[in-house]
Amino acid sequence: MSTITTREGTQVFDNGDADAVAASSHALFVSPHGRRDGFWASIRGHVLDLADPSSGHGLAPTPDDLFIVSIAAELAWTARTILRAHGLPDDVYVSAKWRTHEGQVGRPSVADITLTVTVSRRAKAASAALADAFAKSLAARSVAEPVAHISWEGANS
Repeated sequence: MSTITTREGTQVFDNGDADAVAASSHALFVSPHGRRDGFWASIRGHVLDLADPSSGHGLAPTPDDLFIVSIAAELAWTARTILRAHGLPDDVYVSAKWRTHEGQVGRPSVADITLTVTVSRRAKAASAALADAFAKSLAARSVAEPVAHISWEGANS
């Protein structure tokens, strides 16, 4: 993959794909919950209460819940965009079911995901466009080479 910098200073990554897009940077913070075992997640000024996946706490989303909802939301926004472009009703419902199995570090890991996107019958005319957009959207959302950096606080010892 190569990086191209445009005249305006925007970087574009070229992986041989004709649909190369400008890169952008985002950040969020996850910090310990002051009163319990959970965490807070701060995302663009919104705060989520996060549960330990092994705690059985059913009121806060687990990491798996957040992972799955991010995929489902992407499909919902993609479908709405396609439907509006075709002048069709844009009511979109997405449901997700997934299975987990024992992961590498003794925690459950997502084994498979089934997503169901429900739109009006009139949207059948855009079914090929929807299927193509979903495939591209899911492929674009995968992280081929994730990177994790560790920073250490406190004195060197």
